[in-house]
Amino acid sequence: MKRVFFIGLVTLISAFSVFSQNSNETLITVGNETVTRNEFERFYLKNNQMVSDVDKKSLDEYLDLFIIYKLKVAEAKANGIDKTSEFQTELDSYRKQLIQPYMVDTKTEDRLINEAYERLKYEINASHILILVPKDATPEDTLTLYNKTLQIRDRIIDGEPFETVARATSDDASVNRNGGNLGYFTAFQMVYPFEEAAYNLEIGNVSMPIKTSYGYHIIQLNDKRPTIGQVKVAHIMIMNPKDATEEQMAETKAKAESIYNLVLQNEDFAELAKKHSQDPGSARNGGELPWFGSGRMVPEFESAAFSLTNPGEITQPIQSQFGWHIIKLIDRKTIGSLNEMLPEIKTKLARDERGKLGKEVFVEKIKEKYGFEINADVLHTFYGLLDSSVYKGSWQMPSQYKNKKVFIFAKNDYTLGELGKRIESQKKAQRGIPLYTIAKNTFSNFVEDVVIAYEEKQLLENNLDFYYLLKEYNDGILLFEIMDQQVWSKAANDTEGIEKFYNENIERYTWEERVHAKLYKAVDEKTAKKAHKLAKSRRGMRYDDATFMSKFNNETDTLITIEPLVTLASSQQVKNHNNWNKYTSPVQKQDDIFTFIRVIKTVTNEPKSLNEIKGQVIADYQEHIEKKWLDELRKKHSVTINKVLYNDIGSNLN
Repeated sequence: MKRVFFIGLVTLISAFSVFSQNSNETLITVGNETVTRNEFERFYLKNNQMVSDVDKKSLDEYLDLFIIYKLKVAEAKANGIDKTSEFQTELDSYRKQLIQPYMVDTKTEDRLINEAYERLKYEINASHILILVPKDATPEDTLTLYNKTLQIRDRIIDGEPFETVARATSDDASVNRNGGNLGYFTAFQMVYPFEEAAYNLEIGNVSMPIKTSYGYHIIQLNDKRPTIGQVKVAHIMIMNPKDATEEQMAETKAKAESIYNLVLQNEDFAELAKKHSQDPGSARNGGELPWFGSGRMVPEFESAAFSLTNPGEITQPIQSQFGWHIIKLIDRKTIGSLNEMLPEIKTKLARDERGKLGKEVFVEKIKEKYGFEINADVLHTFYGLLDSSVYKGSWQMPSQYKNKKVFIFAKNDYTLGELGKRIESQKKAQRGIPLYTIAKNTFSNFVEDVVIAYEEKQLLENNLDFYYLLKEYNDGILLFEIMDQQVWSKAANDTEGIEKFYNENIERYTWEERVHAKLYKAVDEKTAKKAHKLAKSRRGMRYDDATFMSKFNNETDTLITIEPLVTLASSQQVKNHNNWNKYTSPVQKQDDIFTFIRVIKTVTNEPKSLNEIKGQVIADYQEHIEKKWLDELRKKHSVTINKVLYNDIGSNLN
């Protein structure tokens, strides 16, 4: 959490404002580190966007915080944290994330976002026939399977029912159950080429063969309707035993109905699910399932869930292939506006194969911008150099080919030797993948990496927004690491120091007025009143608890128990007993027992024990350590400020 906070603190993104022509002049020097006016103004704007009335005082306060931040970063660098492999790995991971938005074609991405949103407004019902294409299929094999798919399509076009042809020819394992009908689905629920083809069909039409990662598909569009949205439900499931007899099926149904009767008697649904449901994934959560829409559940379950309209409604037991379900509606929602859906759509795009399209278009544009030329003969030679040693992870580029230029990009030559290192450094390739495919993919990935790396370099040199964003992440990681080393972990693990700090500052850790009392419990009112009378007497006050209880308890009966009670004077437990401040409260009935309280004393400003407030003490101790550490940093790293520039910033803000 601390890491997220500190990195987040320094990476709030906002529009860049240029204050003056001398924005690159040095404003602050902290040790060996310099801060330009540009950098300081960016930080100030990002961290004060909500402040409408900016004055010199607020600027000065921010300057102090900024210098503290830079002192810590300077100390992290002085300690060599920025040179560690852990730091470099983490920064590289963030860099890859940060650069992604810059490495896509925005027009393509916007088109895909709008396309997905428009499709999410509708659900389509489609049937398909799948002809599997093995991963190791040769081009000749693939062509043969394509022609086979065309012949199957011709049977449908000539009038054979789609379902009949599907059952006879489809390689989809579910065809025997559904006849090829996939039910209703919406965007992101099928692989993109399949979705693309299905959404572009007219109802009743049959597609040409569509190639996906699975093979060739023939798709028939059966229906299209406005989306029914999503529901969140809880369910109680009673499973049918495998290969169940009719008698077992009847027992399963009877059990489901008996639980349903308990639901009708207003017994808690979540508790019944925890106790009886045989769906282990949801039972521990009171039967709750994640939000789902069309095509996510078996048809019987989906139909019953969407038949519920008001939260709290419950279905009668319904049967599916898994058994019997009792479904309770928790909530339902329809599709939101584009702005509301945008984060979800972007997340799904990133996970979906269509998310690669924006990057592919971007790479092609960069190749065209800076000049890209392939040496086709050399590339063809490379395709022929791979052999079965690739599958063993022992392939090596023959030395005579290493210096051959395979392509030119941005006036730089790239050789087969550089390309070959990609394969040489990889683990053994998966058997079954053709050598040509391995070579082709390796080349494509190499070119993409070269182009992206080049554009990233241009970005760092020419795009101030990205440069400072990456710099801020760099400093944010350093800040977290040095704080953890010098403050957080150091304080948390210093048991002796924590105890010493607590003892020296014990006056800071005291209770409000507290009551020390005894809570008496009796099984019946008569005994409680006798105990109450004895407790108020001088004789009873002198008794210790064991002696007091011996006056009522015997070998077979426990009529009285006494529990120590220490609580705040304002607590409800004490207030519930009227007149507690008169030392002994009246007898009160609570549930099936009778109780009263005898107050022993009230204490103000009583110290809290270290165990009771250890978290607070550690936090205070960390703050104490940090203050001392900052004093040392100010002595160790000199700080200078260009007052002329700083005053100019202040005058521009007023």
